[in-house]
Amino acid sequence: MNSPEAMLIGGLIRVTQGLLACAPTLLVGLLIAAILRYYIGHDGTRRVFGGHSMRSLPQSWLVGMLLPVCSIGVLPILIQMRKSGVRPGAMSAFALSAPLFNPLSLLYGLTLSRPLVIIFFAFGSLLIVTLLGLLWDAFDKRRKTSHQAGNEVECNLIGLRRLAASVIYMSRDASGKPLALTLLALSGLAILAGVLPYGAMQNRVEYDDQMAPITMMAVSVPVYATPMLAMSQLGMMFQHANSPGAAFTLLILGTGINLATPFWFAKHFGSKPSLLWFMTLLGIVLAISYAINQPLVPPGVQPAGHTHAFDIYANPLSVYHQNLWTTAKDAVEKQMDVAGVIALGVLAVLSLIGIVARTFRFDESRLVIENPSHVGKTSRGKFDIIVPRSVIGATMLIGLIALSIVACYAYYPSPDECLEEIALARAECLSAANSGDAEHALFWLPVWEEWSRRLEVGTFLRCGRLRRYQSMQGFLIRKKLEMLEHELEHDPYEPDEVKAVVQSLLSTNSRWVGSFRMPSKPD
Repeated sequence: MNSPEAMLIGGLIRVTQGLLACAPTLLVGLLIAAILRYYIGHDGTRRVFGGHSMRSLPQSWLVGMLLPVCSIGVLPILIQMRKSGVRPGAMSAFALSAPLFNPLSLLYGLTLSRPLVIIFFAFGSLLIVTLLGLLWDAFDKRRKTSHQAGNEVECNLIGLRRLAASVIYMSRDASGKPLALTLLALSGLAILAGVLPYGAMQNRVEYDDQMAPITMMAVSVPVYATPMLAMSQLGMMFQHANSPGAAFTLLILGTGINLATPFWFAKHFGSKPSLLWFMTLLGIVLAISYAINQPLVPPGVQPAGHTHAFDIYANPLSVYHQNLWTTAKDAVEKQMDVAGVIALGVLAVLSLIGIVARTFRFDESRLVIENPSHVGKTSRGKFDIIVPRSVIGATMLIGLIALSIVACYAYYPSPDECLEEIALARAECLSAANSGDAEHALFWLPVWEEWSRRLEVGTFLRCGRLRRYQSMQGFLIRKKLEMLEHELEHDPYEPDEVKAVVQSLLSTNSRWVGSFRMPSKPD
Protein backbone atom coordinates (compact mmCIF):
# COMPACT_ATOMS: atom_id res chain seq x y z
CA MET A 1 0.00 0.00 0.00
CA ASN A 2 1.29 3.44 -0.89
CA SER A 3 1.98 6.07 1.75
CA PRO A 4 -0.37 9.10 1.88
CA GLU A 5 2.38 11.28 0.40
CA ALA A 6 2.92 8.86 -2.50
CA MET A 7 -0.83 8.69 -3.11
CA LEU A 8 -1.08 12.49 -3.22
CA ILE A 9 1.94 13.02 -5.46
CA GLY A 10 1.02 10.07 -7.67
CA GLY A 11 -2.46 11.51 -8.13
CA LEU A 12 -1.03 14.90 -9.08
CA ILE A 13 1.26 13.22 -11.62
CA ARG A 14 -1.62 11.40 -13.28
CA VAL A 15 -3.83 14.51 -13.38
CA THR A 16 -1.01 16.58 -14.92
CA GLN A 17 -0.28 13.88 -17.48
CA GLY A 18 -3.98 13.67 -18.31
CA LEU A 19 -4.20 17.43 -18.72
CA LEU A 20 -1.31 17.38 -21.19
CA ALA A 21 -2.90 14.50 -23.09
CA CYS A 22 -6.38 16.05 -23.33
CA ALA A 23 -5.30 19.63 -24.12
CA PRO A 24 -5.22 19.25 -27.96
CA THR A 25 -8.58 17.51 -28.22
CA LEU A 26 -10.17 19.83 -25.65
CA LEU A 27 -9.05 22.76 -27.78
CA VAL A 28 -10.66 21.10 -30.82
CA GLY A 29 -13.87 20.60 -28.83
CA LEU A 30 -13.98 24.26 -27.82
CA LEU A 31 -13.47 25.29 -31.45
CA ILE A 32 -16.24 23.02 -32.74
CA ALA A 33 -18.63 24.27 -30.04
CA ALA A 34 -17.94 27.88 -31.10
CA ILE A 35 -18.51 26.98 -34.76
CA LEU A 36 -21.84 25.36 -33.89
CA ARG A 37 -22.85 28.44 -31.90
CA TYR A 38 -21.91 31.26 -34.26
CA TYR A 39 -21.67 29.67 -37.70
CA ILE A 40 -24.02 26.69 -37.84
CA GLY A 41 -26.68 27.96 -35.42
CA HIS A 42 -29.26 26.05 -33.41
CA ASP A 43 -31.33 24.87 -36.39
CA GLY A 44 -28.22 23.92 -38.34
CA THR A 45 -26.80 22.02 -35.37
CA ARG A 46 -29.97 19.97 -35.08
CA ARG A 47 -29.76 19.15 -38.78
CA VAL A 48 -26.08 18.16 -38.48
CA PHE A 49 -27.04 15.57 -35.87
CA GLY A 50 -30.05 14.25 -37.75
CA GLY A 51 -32.82 16.37 -36.26
CA HIS A 52 -35.77 14.23 -35.18
CA SER A 53 -35.49 11.70 -37.98
CA MET A 54 -34.62 8.02 -37.66
CA ARG A 55 -31.13 8.71 -38.95
CA SER A 56 -30.21 10.90 -35.95
CA LEU A 57 -28.45 8.08 -34.09
CA PRO A 58 -26.26 6.70 -36.91
CA GLN A 59 -25.66 10.23 -38.19
CA SER A 60 -24.45 11.35 -34.74
CA TRP A 61 -22.25 8.25 -34.58
CA LEU A 62 -20.76 9.09 -38.00
CA VAL A 63 -20.14 12.75 -37.10
CA GLY A 64 -18.46 11.61 -33.91
CA MET A 65 -16.21 9.25 -35.88
CA LEU A 66 -14.97 12.16 -38.01
CA LEU A 67 -14.05 14.46 -35.13
CA PRO A 68 -10.59 14.20 -33.50
CA VAL A 69 -11.82 14.58 -29.92
CA CYS A 70 -11.60 12.57 -26.72
CA SER A 71 -14.14 12.00 -23.92
CA ILE A 72 -13.15 15.41 -22.49
CA GLY A 73 -13.14 17.18 -25.86
CA VAL A 74 -16.80 16.21 -26.44
CA LEU A 75 -17.98 18.01 -23.29
CA PRO A 76 -18.14 21.59 -24.70
CA ILE A 77 -19.78 20.17 -27.84
CA LEU A 78 -22.40 18.40 -25.72
CA ILE A 79 -23.14 21.66 -23.92
CA GLN A 80 -23.76 23.42 -27.22
CA MET A 81 -25.79 20.51 -28.58
CA ARG A 82 -28.11 20.75 -25.60
CA LYS A 83 -28.50 24.50 -26.10
CA SER A 84 -29.48 23.79 -29.70
CA GLY A 85 -32.15 21.27 -28.72
CA VAL A 86 -30.49 18.13 -30.12
CA ARG A 87 -32.24 14.93 -29.07
CA PRO A 88 -30.82 13.27 -25.94
CA GLY A 89 -30.42 10.01 -27.84
CA ALA A 90 -28.30 11.72 -30.47
CA MET A 91 -26.23 13.37 -27.74
CA SER A 92 -25.69 9.98 -26.11
CA ALA A 93 -24.62 8.45 -29.43
CA PHE A 94 -22.25 11.31 -30.12
CA ALA A 95 -20.81 11.37 -26.59
CA LEU A 96 -19.89 7.69 -26.76
CA SER A 97 -18.76 7.40 -30.38
CA ALA A 98 -16.67 10.57 -30.79
CA PRO A 99 -13.95 9.54 -28.30
CA LEU A 100 -13.76 5.93 -29.48
CA PHE A 101 -12.65 6.19 -33.07
CA ASN A 102 -11.35 8.84 -35.41
CA PRO A 103 -9.43 8.46 -38.67
CA LEU A 104 -6.05 8.67 -36.88
CA SER A 105 -6.80 6.12 -34.16
CA LEU A 106 -8.68 3.78 -36.50
CA LEU A 107 -5.72 3.55 -38.89
CA TYR A 108 -3.39 3.11 -35.93
CA GLY A 109 -5.58 0.35 -34.53
CA LEU A 110 -5.46 -1.64 -37.76
CA THR A 111 -1.72 -2.21 -37.19
CA LEU A 112 -2.14 -3.42 -33.62
CA SER A 113 -4.03 -6.67 -34.07
CA ARG A 114 -6.11 -8.49 -36.63
CA PRO A 115 -7.98 -5.83 -38.65
CA LEU A 116 -11.20 -7.82 -38.27
CA VAL A 117 -11.02 -7.26 -34.51
CA ILE A 118 -10.84 -3.47 -34.82
CA ILE A 119 -13.65 -3.45 -37.40
CA PHE A 120 -15.75 -5.60 -35.07
CA PHE A 121 -15.04 -3.23 -32.19
CA ALA A 122 -16.15 -0.27 -34.34
CA PHE A 123 -19.46 -1.89 -35.25
CA GLY A 124 -19.84 -3.05 -31.66
CA SER A 125 -19.65 0.57 -30.59
CA LEU A 126 -22.32 1.44 -33.20
CA LEU A 127 -24.60 -1.20 -31.71
CA ILE A 128 -24.07 0.11 -28.19
CA VAL A 129 -24.64 3.78 -28.98
CA THR A 130 -27.74 2.92 -31.03
CA LEU A 131 -29.33 0.90 -28.23
CA LEU A 132 -28.50 3.53 -25.64
CA GLY A 133 -29.73 6.31 -27.90
CA LEU A 134 -33.06 4.54 -28.38
CA LEU A 135 -33.28 4.09 -24.62
CA TRP A 136 -32.68 7.79 -24.02
CA ASP A 137 -35.30 8.86 -26.52
CA ALA A 138 -37.81 6.37 -25.11
CA PHE A 139 -37.46 7.76 -21.59
CA ASP A 140 -37.07 11.41 -22.48
CA LYS A 141 -40.06 13.20 -21.00
CA ARG A 142 -39.10 16.65 -22.25
CA ARG A 143 -38.56 16.06 -25.94
CA LYS A 144 -41.17 18.62 -26.97
CA THR A 145 -39.80 21.29 -24.66
CA SER A 146 -36.10 20.56 -24.89
CA HIS A 147 -35.42 22.97 -27.75
CA GLN A 148 -33.71 26.09 -26.56
CA ALA A 149 -33.95 28.77 -29.17
CA GLY A 150 -32.79 31.59 -26.99
CA ASN A 151 -30.03 33.85 -28.24
CA GLU A 152 -30.19 32.30 -31.69
CA VAL A 153 -28.24 34.38 -34.20
CA GLU A 154 -30.19 34.32 -37.46
CA CYS A 155 -27.82 36.56 -39.38
CA ASN A 156 -25.67 34.96 -42.07
CA LEU A 157 -23.14 37.77 -42.07
CA ILE A 158 -19.65 36.25 -41.93
CA GLY A 159 -16.70 38.45 -41.04
CA LEU A 160 -14.15 39.48 -38.46
CA ARG A 161 -16.75 40.33 -35.82
CA ARG A 162 -18.22 36.84 -35.90
CA LEU A 163 -14.71 35.40 -35.72
CA ALA A 164 -13.97 37.56 -32.66
CA ALA A 165 -17.24 36.45 -31.06
CA SER A 166 -16.27 32.81 -31.62
CA VAL A 167 -12.87 33.33 -29.99
CA ILE A 168 -14.43 35.00 -26.95
CA TYR A 169 -17.01 32.20 -26.75
CA MET A 170 -14.16 29.67 -26.73
CA SER A 171 -12.49 31.70 -24.01
CA ARG A 172 -15.63 31.69 -21.88
CA ASP A 173 -15.84 27.92 -22.22
CA ALA A 174 -12.14 27.52 -21.43
CA SER A 175 -12.71 29.28 -18.10
CA GLY A 176 -16.22 27.98 -17.39
CA LYS A 177 -18.19 24.74 -17.21
CA PRO A 178 -16.00 22.72 -19.63
CA LEU A 179 -12.97 23.49 -17.44
CA ALA A 180 -14.78 22.29 -14.30
CA LEU A 181 -15.95 19.14 -16.11
CA THR A 182 -12.39 18.53 -17.33
CA LEU A 183 -11.06 18.61 -13.77
CA LEU A 184 -13.84 16.25 -12.68
CA ALA A 185 -12.94 13.85 -15.51
CA LEU A 186 -9.24 13.89 -14.63
CA SER A 187 -9.99 13.30 -10.95
CA GLY A 188 -10.66 9.68 -11.89
CA LEU A 189 -6.96 9.25 -12.65
CA ALA A 190 -6.09 10.61 -9.20
CA ILE A 191 -8.54 8.18 -7.60
CA LEU A 192 -7.00 5.22 -9.40
CA ALA A 193 -3.48 6.37 -8.48
CA GLY A 194 -4.56 6.38 -4.84
CA VAL A 195 -6.31 3.01 -4.97
CA LEU A 196 -3.96 1.01 -7.23
CA PRO A 197 -0.36 0.63 -6.00
CA TYR A 198 2.59 0.66 -8.39
CA GLY A 199 2.40 -2.28 -10.81
CA ALA A 200 -0.94 -3.49 -9.45
CA MET A 201 -2.35 -4.24 -12.93
CA GLN A 202 0.64 -6.07 -14.40
CA ASN A 203 -0.69 -9.57 -13.71
CA ARG A 204 -4.40 -8.96 -14.27
CA VAL A 205 -6.88 -9.50 -17.14
CA GLU A 206 -5.30 -12.64 -18.64
CA TYR A 207 -7.36 -14.35 -21.34
CA ASP A 208 -8.18 -17.32 -19.06
CA ASP A 209 -9.27 -15.08 -16.17
CA GLN A 210 -13.08 -15.22 -16.06
CA MET A 211 -13.18 -12.04 -13.97
CA ALA A 212 -11.05 -10.06 -16.46
CA PRO A 213 -13.91 -8.07 -18.08
CA ILE A 214 -15.38 -7.21 -14.67
CA THR A 215 -11.97 -6.18 -13.33
CA MET A 216 -11.39 -3.99 -16.38
CA MET A 217 -14.85 -2.49 -16.03
CA ALA A 218 -14.10 -1.40 -12.46
CA VAL A 219 -10.88 0.25 -13.61
CA SER A 220 -12.25 1.72 -16.85
CA VAL A 221 -15.15 3.72 -15.40
CA PRO A 222 -12.95 6.34 -13.67
CA VAL A 223 -10.28 6.16 -16.38
CA TYR A 224 -9.59 8.93 -18.86
CA ALA A 225 -7.81 7.67 -21.98
CA THR A 226 -7.22 9.28 -25.36
CA PRO A 227 -8.17 7.24 -28.47
CA MET A 228 -4.51 6.76 -29.44
CA LEU A 229 -3.57 5.58 -25.94
CA ALA A 230 -6.46 3.12 -25.90
CA MET A 231 -5.45 1.75 -29.30
CA SER A 232 -1.86 1.22 -28.17
CA GLN A 233 -3.10 -0.55 -25.05
CA LEU A 234 -5.34 -2.76 -27.17
CA GLY A 235 -2.30 -3.74 -29.22
CA MET A 236 -0.33 -4.61 -26.09
CA MET A 237 -3.25 -6.67 -24.79
CA PHE A 238 -3.45 -8.75 -27.97
CA GLN A 239 0.33 -9.04 -28.09
CA HIS A 240 0.40 -10.40 -24.53
CA ALA A 241 -2.69 -12.61 -25.04
CA ASN A 242 -4.74 -10.69 -22.51
CA SER A 243 -8.50 -10.96 -22.41
CA PRO A 244 -10.18 -9.63 -25.63
CA GLY A 245 -13.31 -8.98 -23.58
CA ALA A 246 -11.31 -6.81 -21.20
CA ALA A 247 -9.83 -5.00 -24.21
CA PHE A 248 -13.32 -4.21 -25.52
CA THR A 249 -14.38 -3.01 -22.07
CA LEU A 250 -11.36 -0.73 -21.86
CA LEU A 251 -12.08 0.74 -25.29
CA ILE A 252 -15.77 1.49 -24.68
CA LEU A 253 -15.65 2.58 -21.04
CA GLY A 254 -12.07 3.82 -20.66
CA THR A 255 -12.12 5.85 -23.88
CA GLY A 256 -15.81 6.53 -24.40
CA ILE A 257 -16.67 8.03 -21.02
CA ASN A 258 -15.11 9.55 -17.92
CA LEU A 259 -16.49 10.62 -14.55
CA ALA A 260 -17.81 13.87 -16.02
CA THR A 261 -19.95 12.16 -18.70
CA PRO A 262 -22.59 10.51 -16.46
CA PHE A 263 -22.46 13.53 -14.14
CA TRP A 264 -23.34 15.90 -16.99
CA PHE A 265 -26.21 13.73 -18.22
CA ALA A 266 -27.57 13.34 -14.67
CA LYS A 267 -27.46 17.09 -14.08
CA HIS A 268 -29.39 17.99 -17.23
CA PHE A 269 -31.66 14.99 -17.80
CA GLY A 270 -32.29 13.67 -14.30
CA SER A 271 -30.59 11.15 -12.06
CA LYS A 272 -32.97 8.23 -12.69
CA PRO A 273 -32.78 8.23 -16.52
CA SER A 274 -29.02 8.78 -16.32
CA LEU A 275 -28.57 5.92 -13.87
CA LEU A 276 -30.64 3.65 -16.10
CA TRP A 277 -28.58 4.76 -19.13
CA PHE A 278 -25.30 4.13 -17.29
CA MET A 279 -26.29 0.74 -15.91
CA THR A 280 -27.56 -0.33 -19.34
CA LEU A 281 -24.24 0.75 -20.83
CA LEU A 282 -22.34 -1.38 -18.31
CA GLY A 283 -24.64 -4.34 -18.91
CA ILE A 284 -24.33 -4.23 -22.72
CA VAL A 285 -20.57 -3.79 -22.62
CA LEU A 286 -20.17 -6.65 -20.16
CA ALA A 287 -22.41 -8.95 -22.22
CA ILE A 288 -20.49 -8.27 -25.44
CA SER A 289 -17.17 -8.63 -23.60
CA TYR A 290 -17.97 -12.12 -22.38
CA ALA A 291 -19.41 -13.08 -25.78
CA ILE A 292 -16.15 -12.24 -27.59
CA ASN A 293 -13.72 -13.17 -24.81
CA GLN A 294 -12.77 -16.61 -26.14
CA PRO A 295 -13.51 -16.36 -29.91
CA LEU A 296 -11.17 -13.38 -30.36
CA VAL A 297 -8.15 -14.80 -28.53
CA PRO A 298 -5.26 -14.47 -31.05
CA PRO A 299 -4.22 -17.94 -32.23
CA GLY A 300 -0.66 -19.04 -31.53
CA VAL A 301 0.11 -16.25 -29.05
CA GLN A 302 1.48 -17.43 -25.73
CA PRO A 303 0.42 -15.51 -22.60
CA ALA A 304 3.25 -13.37 -21.30
CA GLY A 305 1.98 -13.56 -17.72
CA HIS A 306 2.33 -9.83 -17.18
CA THR A 307 1.92 -6.58 -19.08
CA HIS A 308 2.86 -2.93 -18.71
CA ALA A 309 -0.18 -1.77 -20.67
CA PHE A 310 -2.02 -0.58 -17.58
CA ASP A 311 0.85 0.87 -15.56
CA ILE A 312 -0.36 4.34 -16.54
CA TYR A 313 -3.51 3.86 -14.45
CA ALA A 314 -1.75 2.73 -11.28
CA ASN A 315 0.33 4.90 -8.98
CA PRO A 316 3.59 5.84 -10.75
CA LEU A 317 5.52 5.86 -7.44
CA SER A 318 6.80 2.76 -5.70
CA VAL A 319 8.59 2.10 -2.41
CA TYR A 320 11.88 2.09 -4.34
CA HIS A 321 11.53 5.75 -5.36
CA GLN A 322 13.44 7.84 -2.86
CA ASN A 323 12.88 11.44 -3.96
CA LEU A 324 9.19 11.51 -4.85
CA TRP A 325 9.11 15.08 -6.19
CA THR A 326 12.09 14.46 -8.48
CA THR A 327 10.43 11.30 -9.76
CA ALA A 328 7.21 13.26 -10.30
CA LYS A 329 9.06 15.92 -12.29
CA ASP A 330 10.70 13.29 -14.50
CA ALA A 331 7.39 11.48 -15.06
CA VAL A 332 5.62 14.68 -16.19
CA GLU A 333 8.53 15.70 -18.45
CA LYS A 334 8.38 12.33 -20.22
CA GLN A 335 4.70 12.94 -20.95
CA MET A 336 5.31 16.35 -22.51
CA ASP A 337 5.17 16.65 -26.27
CA VAL A 338 5.03 19.63 -28.58
CA ALA A 339 1.31 19.33 -29.34
CA GLY A 340 0.31 19.01 -25.69
CA VAL A 341 2.46 21.89 -24.46
CA ILE A 342 1.33 24.25 -27.24
CA ALA A 343 -2.34 23.32 -26.76
CA LEU A 344 -2.04 23.81 -23.01
CA GLY A 345 -0.51 27.25 -23.58
CA VAL A 346 -3.34 28.23 -25.95
CA LEU A 347 -5.90 27.04 -23.40
CA ALA A 348 -4.22 29.13 -20.71
CA VAL A 349 -4.42 32.26 -22.91
CA LEU A 350 -8.06 31.56 -23.74
CA SER A 351 -8.87 31.04 -20.07
CA LEU A 352 -7.31 34.39 -19.22
CA ILE A 353 -9.37 36.12 -21.92
CA GLY A 354 -12.47 34.35 -20.63
CA ILE A 355 -11.85 35.48 -17.07
CA VAL A 356 -11.49 39.08 -18.26
CA ALA A 357 -14.70 38.82 -20.32
CA ARG A 358 -16.58 37.43 -17.34
CA THR A 359 -15.17 40.06 -14.99
CA PHE A 360 -16.35 42.93 -17.20
CA ARG A 361 -19.54 41.07 -18.18
CA PHE A 362 -18.81 41.38 -21.86
CA ASP A 363 -21.40 39.71 -24.10
CA GLU A 364 -19.69 38.60 -27.31
CA SER A 365 -23.03 38.13 -29.09
CA ARG A 366 -23.20 41.94 -29.43
CA LEU A 367 -20.42 41.65 -32.00
CA VAL A 368 -22.73 39.73 -34.31
CA ILE A 369 -25.30 41.63 -36.37
CA GLU A 370 -28.68 40.06 -35.67
CA ASN A 371 -30.77 41.37 -38.59
CA PRO A 372 -28.87 42.49 -41.68
CA SER A 373 -32.04 43.72 -43.43
CA HIS A 374 -32.29 46.52 -40.87
CA VAL A 375 -28.67 47.51 -41.06
CA GLY A 376 -27.33 50.10 -43.45
CA LYS A 377 -24.54 49.38 -45.83
CA THR A 378 -22.11 51.39 -43.75
CA SER A 379 -22.55 48.95 -40.83
CA ARG A 380 -21.02 46.10 -42.80
CA GLY A 381 -17.30 45.68 -42.47
CA LYS A 382 -14.94 45.57 -45.40
CA PHE A 383 -14.49 41.81 -45.11
CA ASP A 384 -18.11 40.95 -44.18
CA ILE A 385 -20.16 38.83 -46.57
CA ILE A 386 -23.56 37.14 -46.32
CA VAL A 387 -23.39 33.37 -46.69
CA PRO A 388 -26.38 30.96 -46.46
CA ARG A 389 -26.23 28.59 -43.52
CA SER A 390 -26.52 25.59 -45.85
CA VAL A 391 -23.33 26.70 -47.57
CA ILE A 392 -21.62 27.20 -44.21
CA GLY A 393 -22.65 23.72 -43.04
CA ALA A 394 -21.57 22.02 -46.27
CA THR A 395 -18.26 23.87 -46.21
CA MET A 396 -17.63 22.83 -42.61
CA LEU A 397 -18.42 19.18 -43.41
CA ILE A 398 -16.20 19.09 -46.49
CA GLY A 399 -13.49 20.91 -44.59
CA LEU A 400 -13.72 18.41 -41.73
CA ILE A 401 -13.30 15.48 -44.11
CA ALA A 402 -10.42 17.21 -45.90
CA LEU A 403 -8.78 18.05 -42.58
CA SER A 404 -9.06 14.43 -41.46
CA ILE A 405 -7.36 13.24 -44.65
CA VAL A 406 -4.58 15.82 -44.35
CA ALA A 407 -4.12 14.96 -40.66
CA CYS A 408 -3.76 11.26 -41.51
CA TYR A 409 -1.02 11.94 -44.06
CA ALA A 410 0.70 14.42 -41.73
CA TYR A 411 0.62 12.14 -38.69
CA TYR A 412 1.70 9.11 -40.72
CA PRO A 413 4.57 10.38 -42.92
CA SER A 414 6.15 8.65 -45.88
CA PRO A 415 8.19 5.47 -45.25
CA ASP A 416 11.48 7.30 -45.93
CA GLU A 417 10.74 9.94 -43.31
CA CYS A 418 9.64 7.29 -40.81
CA LEU A 419 12.84 5.32 -41.37
CA GLU A 420 14.89 8.45 -40.68
CA GLU A 421 13.11 8.97 -37.36
CA ILE A 422 13.49 5.29 -36.53
CA ALA A 423 17.22 5.46 -37.23
CA LEU A 424 17.56 8.29 -34.70
CA ALA A 425 15.51 6.52 -32.03
CA ARG A 426 17.34 3.24 -32.67
CA ALA A 427 20.77 4.82 -32.32
CA GLU A 428 19.83 6.56 -29.07
CA CYS A 429 18.16 3.46 -27.60
CA LEU A 430 20.80 0.87 -28.46
CA SER A 431 23.82 3.03 -27.66
CA ALA A 432 22.32 3.77 -24.24
CA ALA A 433 21.54 0.09 -23.68
CA ASN A 434 25.09 -0.98 -24.56
CA SER A 435 26.58 1.68 -22.30
CA GLY A 436 24.39 0.69 -19.34
CA ASP A 437 22.18 3.79 -19.33
CA ALA A 438 18.89 1.93 -18.89
CA GLU A 439 16.82 5.04 -18.19
CA HIS A 440 17.84 6.75 -21.43
CA ALA A 441 17.25 3.55 -23.40
CA LEU A 442 13.80 3.13 -21.88
CA PHE A 443 12.94 6.69 -22.92
CA TRP A 444 13.75 6.06 -26.59
CA LEU A 445 12.39 2.51 -26.80
CA PRO A 446 8.67 3.50 -26.95
CA VAL A 447 9.58 6.23 -29.46
CA TRP A 448 11.07 3.55 -31.70
CA GLU A 449 7.98 1.37 -31.29
CA GLU A 450 5.64 4.30 -32.00
CA TRP A 451 7.43 5.12 -35.26
CA SER A 452 7.26 1.45 -36.27
CA ARG A 453 3.46 1.75 -36.15
CA ARG A 454 3.51 4.99 -38.11
CA LEU A 455 5.74 3.37 -40.70
CA GLU A 456 3.19 0.64 -41.36
CA VAL A 457 0.22 3.03 -41.56
CA GLY A 458 2.17 5.48 -43.74
CA THR A 459 3.08 2.66 -46.10
CA PHE A 460 -0.53 1.50 -46.27
CA LEU A 461 -1.81 5.02 -47.01
CA ARG A 462 0.62 5.57 -49.88
CA CYS A 463 0.86 2.07 -51.36
CA GLY A 464 -2.67 0.85 -50.68
CA ARG A 465 -1.42 -2.29 -48.93
CA LEU A 466 0.97 -3.63 -46.34
CA ARG A 467 2.70 -6.84 -47.39
CA ARG A 468 2.47 -9.81 -45.03
CA TYR A 469 6.25 -9.99 -44.84
CA GLN A 470 6.41 -6.36 -43.72
CA SER A 471 3.70 -6.94 -41.15
CA MET A 472 5.45 -10.02 -39.77
CA GLN A 473 8.80 -8.27 -39.53
CA GLY A 474 7.10 -5.40 -37.71
CA PHE A 475 5.60 -7.86 -35.26
CA LEU A 476 9.02 -9.46 -34.68
CA ILE A 477 10.79 -6.13 -34.14
CA ARG A 478 8.25 -5.13 -31.52
CA LYS A 479 8.61 -8.49 -29.76
CA LYS A 480 12.37 -7.94 -29.63
CA LEU A 481 11.81 -4.42 -28.30
CA GLU A 482 9.64 -5.88 -25.57
CA MET A 483 12.41 -8.33 -24.67
CA LEU A 484 14.89 -5.47 -24.50
CA GLU A 485 12.51 -3.53 -22.26
CA HIS A 486 12.30 -6.46 -19.85
CA GLU A 487 16.09 -6.79 -19.71
CA LEU A 488 16.53 -3.06 -19.12
CA GLU A 489 14.04 -3.17 -16.24
CA HIS A 490 15.61 -6.26 -14.70
CA ASP A 491 17.11 -5.71 -11.25
CA PRO A 492 20.05 -6.18 -11.05
CA TYR A 493 21.09 -4.89 -14.46
CA GLU A 494 22.81 -7.62 -16.50
CA PRO A 495 24.98 -6.09 -19.26
CA ASP A 496 25.72 -9.39 -21.02
CA GLU A 497 22.02 -10.27 -21.32
CA VAL A 498 21.20 -6.79 -22.59
CA LYS A 499 23.94 -6.95 -25.25
CA ALA A 500 22.72 -10.37 -26.40
CA VAL A 501 19.19 -8.98 -26.89
CA VAL A 502 20.64 -5.95 -28.71
CA GLN A 503 22.51 -8.18 -31.16
CA SER A 504 19.38 -10.20 -31.85
CA LEU A 505 17.44 -6.98 -32.27
CA LEU A 506 19.91 -5.61 -34.81
CA SER A 507 19.59 -8.66 -37.07
CA THR A 508 15.79 -8.45 -36.98
CA ASN A 509 15.98 -4.71 -37.60
CA SER A 510 18.02 -5.26 -40.79
CA ARG A 511 15.35 -7.51 -42.27
CA TRP A 512 12.57 -5.21 -41.10
CA VAL A 513 14.07 -2.02 -42.55
CA GLY A 514 14.99 -3.86 -45.74
CA SER A 515 11.40 -4.96 -46.25
CA PHE A 516 10.33 -1.32 -46.52
CA ARG A 517 13.24 -0.22 -48.71
CA MET A 518 12.89 -2.93 -51.36
CA PRO A 519 10.42 -2.48 -54.24
CA SER A 520 6.94 -3.73 -53.51
CA LYS A 521 6.21 -7.21 -54.86
CA PRO A 522 3.57 -9.87 -54.24
CA ASP A 523 4.01 -12.01 -51.13
